[in-house]
Amino acid sequence: MRLFKDVWATLITAIGLTLALSVTQGWNWPFLSSPRAGIVALGVVGLAVCGTSGWAASEFSMRDPFMLVAIVTGIVLLGAGVIGLFANTLPYLVVMMGATGLLWLIATIRHLVQSGARATLAPTA
Repeated sequence: MRLFKDVWATLITAIGLTLALSVTQGWNWPFLSSPRAGIVALGVVGLAVCGTSGWAASEFSMRDPFMLVAIVTGIVLLGAGVIGLFANTLPYLVVMMGATGLLWLIATIRHLVQSGARATLAPTA
């Protein structure tokens, strides 16, 4: 089940980053004509990922280095999104794209590390 959540998060994150990339590269997709539209699209897709994939990790600890980096990355992501909505410039969208990719990478590595730490060898007879 955890694998399904990570695959789902990967696919939806890729869609969100593609939507934002369409703005930065000027692909002229409908409804994505400004940096503000890209910020909104990436934000909505990011919220969808968080809301539907749920907590794939089994435990929460503020001493977990992955969690600390994810929290800082999330704060940067939120700050860039809020400021970018008012500024309507590409640099904030680019920061959001980088933070979204980093947040996905941190979460995926954390899930892999946790899965490996809980793995035990089957007892032999």
